[in-house]
Amino acid sequence: MNDGRIKFAAILLAIYTVLYFGVALMTSATFKDIAALEIAGLPLAVWGGLLIIVSGVIITRLYLRKLEQLEEGAN
Repeated sequence: MNDGRIKFAAILLAIYTVLYFGVALMTSATFKDIAALEIAGLPLAVWGGLLIIVSGVIITRLYLRKLEQLEEGAN
C-alpha cells in the first residue's frame, strides 16, 4: 500500500519538476526572446508562471484524492 503512494507521488513530482524547470529555463537570459513572445496580450513567461501555479494546485489535489482513496481502501 505504501509503495503505491510513493510511486504516485514520485510521478507527480517528476511532472511538476519538468514543468517548473522548463518555465525557469524559458525565462532565463538565453531564451528571453521566447519568453517575451506575446500570446493573448501577455508574454509567454507570464503564461508559464500561471501554468506552474495551476499545475501545482491540480497535482496537489490529485495526490490528496489518491491518498483518500488509499485510506478508504485500508479501512
